[in-house]
Amino acid sequence: MHRNTLSRPQTSPEDLKALMGNVNRLNESFRDMQLKLLHLPLKGDVLDHIWRLQDLLQNHSDSLFLMTGSLQKLEGLLWSLQTQASQTDKAVSNLWDSLTQQSDAAQQEMYKLSVEGNSSRLLLQHHDHLLSHLGSRVESLSDQVTAVSGAVDTMNRTFSYDVNVHHTRIQDLQVLISNATEDARQMRLIHIAMEEQLKHELAILNNVTEDLRLKDWEHSVALKNISVIRGY
Repeated sequence: MHRNTLSRPQTSPEDLKALMGNVNRLNESFRDMQLKLLHLPLKGDVLDHIWRLQDLLQNHSDSLFLMTGSLQKLEGLLWSLQTQASQTDKAVSNLWDSLTQQSDAAQQEMYKLSVEGNSSRLLLQHHDHLLSHLGSRVESLSDQVTAVSGAVDTMNRTFSYDVNVHHTRIQDLQVLISNATEDARQMRLIHIAMEEQLKHELAILNNVTEDLRLKDWEHSVALKNISVIRGY
């Protein structure tokens, strides 16, 4: 990048010093010439001309002194302008350095954005490919779900028929179980009645056995008594 610099003034401080030296030397020459004219024997007309010339030279000298002061002021202004120009040049140089750094940073950011943009573009293409593949898989899965749904409907109908059949069988089994429960209850009542009857018959048998045992004892006692009697 090219740097623009401020144009320097045409008149340098050295030129101003040289100009002021010439003015001072010219003033000294006028003074020397005035002194020489004062020591010369001149006539009245010539003397009048000389005094006029002296007045003109004095006025010219005063103008030169005024111009010298103006030149000195101009020299100060030029020095100040040169200093400001140097400071401005430094500021412009620093500004160009800062702009160069910012431009480099911007180029780096643009490069990074370009790289990230390319990466994002490739990533989007990859995602688009994945989405396309996923779409085909979803469509295939939808067909499979439709087929499974039909099979499930068929199985549901089959299961519904089987459930109805099993329900009917269960109802029949419940009837059979109810009948069996009633039969078991009747058998239990019969068993209880038979137990009561057996208990009653056992009681009678025990009584008969006791009577027989008692009669047998009485018969044995009687036999013993008879044997005793015969023994005498």
